[in-house]
Amino acid sequence: MSAANVAVSVHVRADIALSFRSHPAEDRVVVQLGDTGGEVVLFLPRAEIDRLAGVLAAARESLTVPAVKAAA
Repeated sequence: MSAANVAVSVHVRADIALSFRSHPAEDRVVVQLGDTGGEVVLFLPRAEIDRLAGVLAAARESLTVPAVKAAA
């Protein structure tokens, strides 16, 4: 069976539900973005939680780095 590729875009706003379920016996969590009207669910083992957190921290930091000013 070949793998299927799917791209999903979600705009996370203040009114979007964010939740998670922990599965300690399996060392993973399930993170849900959205609700029944449309959702994205991430199945994350512990190492991938750390990797995702690092990407989000870098993304946030990129918004606080001053932009390089163009020469006048």
